[in-house]
Amino acid sequence: MKQLSGIVIFLSFSILSASVSAEKIQHLQQRTSFAYEQMMQAKLEAELLTKDIAIAEKKLASLKQKLSAAEQEMEAIKRKSAQANARVEQATNKWRQESDTLANEWRQTERK
Repeated sequence: MKQLSGIVIFLSFSILSASVSAEKIQHLQQRTSFAYEQMMQAKLEAELLTKDIAIAEKKLASLKQKLSAAEQEMEAIKRKSAQANARVEQATNKWRQESDTLANEWRQTERK
């Protein structure tokens, strides 16, 4: 009878142990599944952000080109403005000279 009790106790512990082990494995499977889902979500997010970086880099390159073109245009306009201002100064000087010459002529004719 003791032998039968020992076998029953052994089987009970074996079943209980198997049950605890199965619960532990099931819990580990759930944690592993959750970790996998998190990994896949992080991977998807990283891929999307990598694509966003590529788009942002293209926009930046385009804006740099536009900025460069605008800077070149501005420099060309500055040169033209400087040339126009030089022409204004030349024309003003010419006008003053001509006005002085005219004033001198008027004075000379008034003296005569």
